[in-house]
Amino acid sequence: MESFDKGIEELMNSSQEERFPTVDFVIQPRMEAVFEMKLKEAGEYEFNANGRKPLTEQIRIPDEQVGHWGNRFVQDPKTNKIEAFYMAAKVTKQDSEIEFEFDTLRDDWTGTVSVHDFESKKQLASVPVTWNQTLPKVSTGKGVSRERMIESLSWGTKYILECQDTNPDSDTYGGEFLHYDLAGKTRLRADWSWSWGPSARMLLNASRIEGVDAGMTSRQLMRRAIDLGYASMRQQILEPSHPAYGLVRTIGTEASTADSLFLVGWGWIPLYKATGDYRFLEAGKKVGDTCKKLLDKYNDVWLPQKYILEEKDWAKIMSFETSMGLPGLAHLYLETGEEVYRETMIRLADMLIRVFEREDGLWKVFYLEETGKAVPVNYWTKALGYVVDGLIEAHKAAPEKGYLEKGRRIADHVLKAQLPEGAWTLRFDREAQYVGICDKSTTLWAGMMIRLYKMTGNKAYYESGMRAIEWCMDHQYFGDDPVARGGFVAQNWASGINFRHWWPVVITYSVSFFGDAVSEALSLDEWK
Repeated sequence: MESFDKGIEELMNSSQEERFPTVDFVIQPRMEAVFEMKLKEAGEYEFNANGRKPLTEQIRIPDEQVGHWGNRFVQDPKTNKIEAFYMAAKVTKQDSEIEFEFDTLRDDWTGTVSVHDFESKKQLASVPVTWNQTLPKVSTGKGVSRERMIESLSWGTKYILECQDTNPDSDTYGGEFLHYDLAGKTRLRADWSWSWGPSARMLLNASRIEGVDAGMTSRQLMRRAIDLGYASMRQQILEPSHPAYGLVRTIGTEASTADSLFLVGWGWIPLYKATGDYRFLEAGKKVGDTCKKLLDKYNDVWLPQKYILEEKDWAKIMSFETSMGLPGLAHLYLETGEEVYRETMIRLADMLIRVFEREDGLWKVFYLEETGKAVPVNYWTKALGYVVDGLIEAHKAAPEKGYLEKGRRIADHVLKAQLPEGAWTLRFDREAQYVGICDKSTTLWAGMMIRLYKMTGNKAYYESGMRAIEWCMDHQYFGDDPVARGGFVAQNWASGINFRHWWPVVITYSVSFFGDAVSEALSLDEWK
């Protein structure tokens, strides 16, 4: 893909280098992260977006700036070398003895604990920590049955519960990490807060299904879902004068209109319905109101995809994934009865159809403000799932508009591309050998097909959804890495989204989408 190849070439030719130093134990007060550097020339570094500082031969980072799991270290120029990275804590000996305890973030923690004299730096002692235990073998069985779906959902729920950012100093404390990278044995990116919505919904659904065993009670599962919702609300921009007021910091330094509304539809409204807590509804209404203001500002011609916080400006682009915002508006209307949200939803849906829809029903990709035109379709299976999700939820609020039929036209293209074993490729116009099997596409479309079956009665959607669920259960991870158990290990062109192409990675929202699909299936008469 030419545009991605060009971007990668630019990164490779950059003077900067980006690393992700991992801390897989609980950080204690007054600990420090230490980099030992071999400097060839003067330069600067940045650690976890805490500002640029001059490179020195030893860099010490205080505990409040260090995160659990993957941290982000950028140096410029990249000619300088990181010789060592470690965590350090001062301890005082008593009668020639030293005691130091720490908690690990993983059961199979390995590493080295060493003691050095603070003045001379001389090593006084060193103890290797090894892992020699064998994990019990796990299998949820074969085929499709209610019992197997509940067992598999239980494991997926356990995985979601373990994704939590537990560092109280983190800006995303209480949220979730996006990746688990099996090669690096680390979690990465706790700043994709839009993806916490599907996880909250999954946990709510799991708490209501008899037989789900995730190691806690139904009430505790619901409590975790609520806390996840609160964590996402803490990412909302509430400064009244801010251009993106009401939106959510959904990906790092961005506040996305569509992603914020997706969080409303998939997370906040289900939480409001489950708890009656009006804070979820009021937060959602702020997002919906901002969407209306932006449509007014741009005369329904287009809607900026996101506000870039560092640049203090709106991106001059709109994606077909802006359809992710339709569920939030639809359910704001269905819960409040306020016509403004239905009207805003219709305006957004009609504008997206006008800009992106092709004659064959598929959607183009990006609308560029500079040209006033949309880029041709790219056949990304998962992204078109977001389009269908938006259209069928919009249908619930405006059944007279024909959105369901437009969603079905896209779904029928995707249905024909489903592989015999039940999965989909990353792009449904390309074979797996070129782009890989896609877990994100398969888990999302599994639920989408069953929802379409519920709405239309078309048995082909049901059969497609169940085949996809069976593929997911057959490929759920129960290998030797205890952190990844219960997830779906992907290895495709975008397995790590924009970060780790073709590396084995578990994406948190793939597991959440699987949980949604199983919950949809278990609600059918066929499986009651």
